Amino acid sequence: MNKNSIIKLYLKFRYFVFLIFLLVFLPICLYSQVDSVGIKTFNQDTIPASETDPSPQDTLRNDSVRKSSNRIETKVVYNAQDSIVLSRDQKKVYLYNKAKIEYGDVLLEADFIEYDQEENVVFARGVEDSTGTLIGKPVFKEKNEQFEAKTIKYNFKTKKGYIQEVFTEEEQGYLHSEITKKLDNNNFLMKKGKYTTCDNPEHPHFYLSMSKAKVIPGEKIISGYSYLVLEDLPLYFVGIPFGFFPSQKEQASGIIIPSYGEDNSLGFFLRDGGYYFGINDKMDLSLTGGFYSLGTWGADINYRFKKRYKFNSNFSASYKETVKSEQGLPDYFKSNDFQIRWTHSQDPKANPTSSFNANVNFSSSSYDQIHSRNIENRNRNTKSSSISYSKNWPGTPFRLNANFRGSQNSKNKSVDLTLPVITFDMNRQYPFRRKNASGKSRWYEDIEVQYSSKLENKLSTTDSLLFTETKFTDFKNGFQHNIPVSTNFKLLKHFNLSPRLEYTGILYPNYIKRHWDPNYYNEASDTYGKVITDTISEIRYAQLFEPSVSLSVGPNIYGMFMSKNPEARIIALRHVLTPSASISYRPDLGNWVSQYYDSYQIFQGGEYKEVEYSKFDNGLYRFPAAPGQSGIVSLGLNNNLEMKVRSDKDTSENVKKIKILESLKFSSGYDIFADSLKWNPITISGRTSILENKVKINFGATVDPYAINEQGTVYNAFEWKKNGKIGRLTRADFNLDFSFKSSQKDQQNSSSAGGEQSMYDEDYYRNPEMAEYREQMTTYVDFDIPWNFSANYKFTYSKPKHESAITQTLSLSGNFSLTPKWKISFRTNYDITENELSTTSINIHRDLHCWEMTFNWVPVGRYQSYNFQINVKASTLRDFLKVPKRKSWYDNL
Repeated sequence: MNKNSIIKLYLKFRYFVFLIFLLVFLPICLYSQVDSVGIKTFNQDTIPASETDPSPQDTLRNDSVRKSSNRIETKVVYNAQDSIVLSRDQKKVYLYNKAKIEYGDVLLEADFIEYDQEENVVFARGVEDSTGTLIGKPVFKEKNEQFEAKTIKYNFKTKKGYIQEVFTEEEQGYLHSEITKKLDNNNFLMKKGKYTTCDNPEHPHFYLSMSKAKVIPGEKIISGYSYLVLEDLPLYFVGIPFGFFPSQKEQASGIIIPSYGEDNSLGFFLRDGGYYFGINDKMDLSLTGGFYSLGTWGADINYRFKKRYKFNSNFSASYKETVKSEQGLPDYFKSNDFQIRWTHSQDPKANPTSSFNANVNFSSSSYDQIHSRNIENRNRNTKSSSISYSKNWPGTPFRLNANFRGSQNSKNKSVDLTLPVITFDMNRQYPFRRKNASGKSRWYEDIEVQYSSKLENKLSTTDSLLFTETKFTDFKNGFQHNIPVSTNFKLLKHFNLSPRLEYTGILYPNYIKRHWDPNYYNEASDTYGKVITDTISEIRYAQLFEPSVSLSVGPNIYGMFMSKNPEARIIALRHVLTPSASISYRPDLGNWVSQYYDSYQIFQGGEYKEVEYSKFDNGLYRFPAAPGQSGIVSLGLNNNLEMKVRSDKDTSENVKKIKILESLKFSSGYDIFADSLKWNPITISGRTSILENKVKINFGATVDPYAINEQGTVYNAFEWKKNGKIGRLTRADFNLDFSFKSSQKDQQNSSSAGGEQSMYDEDYYRNPEMAEYREQMTTYVDFDIPWNFSANYKFTYSKPKHESAITQTLSLSGNFSLTPKWKISFRTNYDITENELSTTSINIHRDLHCWEMTFNWVPVGRYQSYNFQINVKASTLRDFLKVPKRKSWYDNL
């Protein structure tokens, strides 16, 4: 074996060396800690005489010392419901039936208590009833700790005790022990103990049988050799050399135990392990990571900072390196990905005049597709980020906004950034309106003035070039501000006249100059000539006073049909017709606009042609006006159809309205001063819903009134004259969306049944792979089989030229419960045009009381995989007591 082979072998199995250390040397260290507390010598069945009863002496002096050392610090208070018997000879008190004895923070309750006043030792036990059942078992309480036992013997002076068959709860877990010793520091030594998360106190369905253990309440439980007992069947082969169970109730720093498993492509793994820093009650930090035996690894950081009534901030960053197979092989794959997420929300009470919020989600283009454990995130192509700051000044109309925005597209790897966009605005003001005026206002009092400004800096690039080759000159930036002055008044009661004068000023960092180069030769097309565009880096300020006026009208026309039959189901039909028309006009601004335009000559079709262009065509803001006058006529027609019917239910409201057609809109426009193609395409849109909004229908279409030639170019000829049609249908879409679920009444009944609520707790599904399934889970909503079903059908027709395209998709999702313990959910998408399934998932959950079974299956597509697992519910044992079987989608790479 050569040197390179040895190195490869080491790299492949280097993590197992660390794993052997965890399984061998660490247990020895912890086991020695368990032995050091004296569990091995824990064989006495009473409180040691040396601790509770010093050896008797014959001298009076030693006897007085013994009595003085047993003197307690506070008063002992006791009572009982049945009787209290005093024994003066033995100096003992016997309490019967619901007895209670209290000493400082210690409270002991039982049906029988014996109190030795001289030795300061108390003994408590339960009593048998007529059926032989033990009742009134001792309950011991001290500060926040409480436990129940068969018998308890406790020394008030030394604060030590001896307990038989103890039962107590420790942070999501329950402890049973046959023999227990309580130490003076409130720690417990246990022998023949059980630890379980099953809440059946008498007979747990499973438990870890512990030979011996030490319990530090509120911190941890350390045990020696333990093995699993399932339904009273001991599984000695499912054992651990030591046990460490955290039971902290308050925030504290500590190790995050990793989860383990195996992936067919990546090997054995330990992941999501690390260290948690409980800094204080306002912030915490966790550093986690994981690795696979074949080279894949990753690291994560999560930081949270929450200040009450101020803000809530979360920051996380991840780096993942994925390696599949070995370099040189055909299935070799390697990727390096990162993700940064930051959310910051300010409490509205913190500052009423300003706010700062952030929602940043930035990653490498393949992060979601490779590392997300949620199928919806894997299929997501776009993501966006934003950081915003706003400020207003009370008593003034001014406000300031600053935004940093970003968007990514993982499909084409494009990145669009706006760093930043700053706006300063003034709300609508009425400078000529009189204060405290009464009566009818004059027309000039309705004149309004506004102000808005924007400073922007944008960049469009790819993620591979963003941090390597991006320069400041690649950004597009500029400044623009507007001052509109307008008013509005009625003519002839139905017409709205709106004159407007707007000042626009734009600051450009550069401008362009174009010319025709006749000497340029294109070999591919064998043609000469090219338009050359030069960018001149020189600041230019363009400004414009733009007057305009618009006239609009939009009356409502009602049509009504009333049934003459008083017993008819349909009472009335109402049709509301809303036509709208408006005309806007802007005059020719002459030389004011022409100074910002230029022209060049191009040789085309055997002759030179003059082409006009704006000097700011490459600017961030387009110049608002072009040379010449403009006039636009806008036309629209909206329809609404409703029906009033008698209800078939015997209720107080026996008449209800049904919307047959919520909206049906037609709209178009006409450019008065255009040279050709004056009519805009006709757009049609409509929507309605049926079955009490359970089924929603949306549809739309676009009709172009002009014809096209053989090359697919629109020219100035109507389709009516060419083919006898109103126009060409260039687009049509239809969307049918419906959702059904069982009645709300049964949902409330089922959700209050109890025993199932933990299935829907947010903390219940720790595994991120269950995120999609958790979203689909719902509480009971109907009769014996609660169910929820939704479907969406989309049809799209497109024919911009001669060729047409049709796409049809069908999406289905739902869930139902076969029994109160079974939950099945599914989600699928079917491409009807391509006749294939995509994004399909089936999830099954079975509640096994203290255990659970989950099955997640993605049967088709790139993310084809399955995950079957049976595990304990409680988070303390979930990652250890589990039986997983999975096929990762990494195998499909």
